[in-house]
Amino acid sequence: MCEFMSEGATSTEGINELTSKEIIEAMSHEDKEALKGWYWYDWANQSYALTVMTVIVPALLASLYNTATGTQGGAGFFAFVYGIAMAIVALTVPAMGVIADRMPIKKNMLYWYTVVGIIFCAAMGAAPYFGSKAHLVLAFMFVVGSIGFSGGNTIYYAFMPYLAPKKCMDHVSSWGYAYGFLGGSILLLAHLIILLVSPWDNNFKFAVIFTTSALWWWGWGALMFIKTPEPPILDEMEYQGFWESTKFAYRGVWKTLTSIRAEFPVLFLFIIAYLLFYDGVNTINGMAAAFGESVLRINPMMTVALILIVNFVAVPMSIVFAKIAENKGTKFSLMISLTIYCLVAIAAVGFAPLELEDDHARYDFQYDWDETTNNYTLSTLYDRGVDGWVSADSVGDAEFRNGFDTWITFEGSAEADAGSFNWVNGFGAILVIGVATMGVGFAMMTIIRKEMGLAGIGIILILSLAVMFGASIFSEDTATSEKSLYVLSGDEATAMVNSFDNVSDHRFAIHFEGGPVDGEAEIGDRHPTILDQGGLFDWWPENMRNYIWAPLGISVSMQWIILGFCVGTVMASAGAQARSMFTVLIPRTRTTEFFGFFGFIGKAAAMVGPFLYAAAATSYDDRTALMTIVVVILVGFYLCAKVDLEKGAKMAEEYDAKIEGK
Repeated sequence: MCEFMSEGATSTEGINELTSKEIIEAMSHEDKEALKGWYWYDWANQSYALTVMTVIVPALLASLYNTATGTQGGAGFFAFVYGIAMAIVALTVPAMGVIADRMPIKKNMLYWYTVVGIIFCAAMGAAPYFGSKAHLVLAFMFVVGSIGFSGGNTIYYAFMPYLAPKKCMDHVSSWGYAYGFLGGSILLLAHLIILLVSPWDNNFKFAVIFTTSALWWWGWGALMFIKTPEPPILDEMEYQGFWESTKFAYRGVWKTLTSIRAEFPVLFLFIIAYLLFYDGVNTINGMAAAFGESVLRINPMMTVALILIVNFVAVPMSIVFAKIAENKGTKFSLMISLTIYCLVAIAAVGFAPLELEDDHARYDFQYDWDETTNNYTLSTLYDRGVDGWVSADSVGDAEFRNGFDTWITFEGSAEADAGSFNWVNGFGAILVIGVATMGVGFAMMTIIRKEMGLAGIGIILILSLAVMFGASIFSEDTATSEKSLYVLSGDEATAMVNSFDNVSDHRFAIHFEGGPVDGEAEIGDRHPTILDQGGLFDWWPENMRNYIWAPLGISVSMQWIILGFCVGTVMASAGAQARSMFTVLIPRTRTTEFFGFFGFIGKAAAMVGPFLYAAAATSYDDRTALMTIVVVILVGFYLCAKVDLEKGAKMAEEYDAKIEGK
């Protein structure tokens, strides 16, 4: 690969006199193209990291679970599913990493991880069509798709040391991050436009979003397989099977951990702190969309806006915190980041929607008086439709269904009697999505191989739009059907209002605007605006709403935007400063071994936070679960404060001196 990687000492001295930019500019055309191919893969798979993993699936899975069960426990369910995915990755990736490091199959492994990720990413678009068991279908697809994404990322990162000299690693890593940031953000912005202005029903919008995410990953990711060659193997071994590779990998992890504990106690303390605070930070980031859906019932488009804000704020603020680290020290910068993050997370526990009062547009079921027909027409919050909110057969929504089934048609009831699993629609959607994805994908590959440049991108875009609008013909026009099904006369509306006092144990809100029952409303005891649900921390959002949010007129959407700015301020800097501290504390002579261990423990810890959140949410509620994660971060913060950076750095230097003196 990179021609500098195999040159001798004279060349090394020359490299040390050049900047990273100059070294890369001096690389051969083939090496530059190999590096660009690697960059483009980061651009490609951030479609999954941002759109799918961070924004859409958490909120959608929580919503589908809530609808299926008639509860607001979707965030806890997503945390459990997310934990399963991360656990499988943690258990399998070390063995895959060992195999990839010792055998010339990195590209093949990355290829198959990518194929799995793309297939299940596209297939997720069909999940909502499976009826009341859609949450289980989406959960399975998400677990498998996330294994493809996370496993592929591990192999992808293993290419980096072979693409440029070691001196350029910070430069290469930063540019890879920049490509990923731009690629993921551009696609996420396009998906925000789809959510805002497209004429399609919600299910079809999700199908389009998942399919375009898969195609984005496929098309841009293909450039790596075309441009970037297989890296050389420095320590090749014969393949002994997955189980032996797994044992070999975990023996290495245990050996490194034992060595760190015995020889580098300061580093060991920092690793424990890192496992706690960084897992907590990542858990909160991953759970944000699900928390917003289940606890705050926030507009899904606000979550898209949140992630875009976080990304755009993170870039300049990472530079600011780098300057703080340069002037005040790495540990000082990290502690400030964690302090801000803890304060923001505690404030987020206190986020609360303002009371509904006469804000007609915020009610789940909105009846509007039509002066022309003298009837009320029903609209639903976020245009989800009645069956997008109300469970067809669960005990949780039974009182609401039984109380209002005279006036509201629950179309899912007949489906529930038949078993609630709509196989026909579900597999039909998979077929349509599969044909569309393969058709556009293979056409895209033909265009990419012809190297048609901007003209090729234009053709792919036109083809994708044509397929989307063509497939939309098969989409059900739910808005039209709702208008014909959900109409009440004045007398029917009056009778419905008279029944309000008899129905209270539910999670919805109904409001009439205009006509004979103008201003009449029903708010269930389990609606998100009813903050006192018997939880340990319900007093906190109540006080925050009474003394801050309501007096200042700060809506829950604005609270969400504030969260985005605050998280963006410290998100990138926390990770960057943690890596810098780790670099200071490790001996130079064991850099590769320790960074491999650092990467493993990061993946292993990624499952702890979600499982902890799920357990706390199941036993108590989501606000308690979020506060539990804050406590984890605080413990990590405390341990990190006790890390003696100078002492740890001195231990690493003394070890290097002893090894190099032999």
